[in-house]
Amino acid sequence: MSQREGSLEEPKAESSISLLPHLEAKIRQTHSLARLLTKYAEQLLQEYMPRLEEAARQARALGAAVETVLAALGASAHGSQGSPTEAATAAAPAPAPGGFSAKVLGLHVCGLYGEWVSRTEGDLGQLVSGAPA
Repeated sequence: MSQREGSLEEPKAESSISLLPHLEAKIRQTHSLARLLTKYAEQLLQEYMPRLEEAARQARALGAAVETVLAALGASAHGSQGSPTEAATAAAPAPAPGGFSAKVLGLHVCGLYGEWVSRTEGDLGQLVSGAPA
């Protein structure tokens, strides 16, 4: 009976040994794919950052231009209210012809976009500084 037990154990040992090269190959393949994906993500990040910086610059420029227009119209963008949108909304008691209220809403949207860009820049900065070299 010891021969039967021995013969039963041998195929198990051989089958587990024969799986090792296959598993090692799969692990190497997975590591290779992970490195490839990491390089691709870094490339996308390098392409995305200049676009994000340009969008932030444009959002700031647009916000400054809208504040200039509001100041020219007599609405104080940096008054006692908390935000330029609140100041512009308070300065416009009723919807004016020409879509002034839509423009004020556009200012609010630009402000939100600028905040989003700033948060995104911060998040990406953390990713870049935390990325392995």
